[in-house]
Amino acid sequence: MSLSTSLNRLNAVTSFFSSVFFGVLAVVAITGPALLYSASTPSVNVNMAKASVKMGRLGYYYDQKKPLTELATVHFDLNADLSPLFNWNTKQLFVFLVAEYRTDSHNFNQVTLWDDIITSKEESTIKLKRKKCKYLLSDISNKIAGVEANLTLHWDIMPHVGFLIADKSAPTLVTLPAVDQKKK
Repeated sequence: MSLSTSLNRLNAVTSFFSSVFFGVLAVVAITGPALLYSASTPSVNVNMAKASVKMGRLGYYYDQKKPLTELATVHFDLNADLSPLFNWNTKQLFVFLVAEYRTDSHNFNQVTLWDDIITSKEESTIKLKRKKCKYLLSDISNKIAGVEANLTLHWDIMPHVGFLIADKSAPTLVTLPAVDQKKK
């Protein structure tokens, strides 16, 4: 059997180009995070514009067997320039606002209030005024009024090739108000 048959040559060419292809992918996966660490830090400013805490039921609102719980609705201001997070290996950013707080029953709690997916550098400047949170803030203990919480913007950088990179902004301390009493 001859070594120079067409199938052997095809195998050699395919193996060579596969090795080159995976070598290029490895270089891309390594240089993506390196470019992010050399880039400037994104500027983020988060503030609570308004908040209200009311008594209600999570899930099935008409189910009278469910206990009443304190539900907080948060309106926030967000100014963020996330353009330094984009480079040639960034596919998209998953951005989410988290309230982090402490209760008597649990030392560390996190609740996502808002999220968004940013797919391009042109969309990476976020300016929101009095934006209502997508998700209600509640606690497993059914009490959330008067709790001090840190509002923190988190982001996950999803590359075309490589590992997911997560980071967050500096926290902003806020205090949730007391429960709104129903008007009689």
